[in-house]
Amino acid sequence: MTLIFGNTLASLGITMIINAGLGCFSVTAANMAVSNWLGVSLGTAGMIVELTLLAIATFRGEGIGLTSICNAIYGSKLIDVFLPIVPHSMILIPIGLFLSAVGWMYMGKAGYGDTGSNALMNSILKSSKMSIGKVRIIQEAIVLAIGFLGARESVTWFTLLLVATLGPILQFVYGLFKYDPTVIQHQYLIKRGVKSKCLKSSL
Repeated sequence: MTLIFGNTLASLGITMIINAGLGCFSVTAANMAVSNWLGVSLGTAGMIVELTLLAIATFRGEGIGLTSICNAIYGSKLIDVFLPIVPHSMILIPIGLFLSAVGWMYMGKAGYGDTGSNALMNSILKSSKMSIGKVRIIQEAIVLAIGFLGARESVTWFTLLLVATLGPILQFVYGLFKYDPTVIQHQYLIKRGVKSKCLKSSL
């Protein structure tokens, strides 16, 4: 329930940002770049980018869990449901950013892995003394560079603003809710050095 609740909040927040019509997240720009390079649909490109981020995070000690699957299927479909319902207003941008951060927090708090971007961020946090804000800014900037190389038309001033502010917002929300992503003991479907296996019931 925590995972579903978090994914719903994150999808709603992302929809608010999309409907503002000012630009997109850096990872969306990267999806468009991969779509252009490989000649695949945006959805397929998004899966490739997500799996790439998860693979890097898994190599660094994280893993792939139910959260990744839920986000790819349920979260994506929910955005399609919210798009025609959520108003097209720039006023909703700060609310959308806050809801997205809270949603990501609950998704990680569920203990079944994390999204690609957050899993990679968590792996870096565990191996360095950098803050969430700094790690996410660097990570978003690298992803944005990929998007700019292959889909510069999708990169706007708003995308650059998101690169600079998403990390600090995430750090603020995590601090507000006293959530530390580095101490969560996740149950994974796939983890480096561990054979794939079904999740054990916690009941």
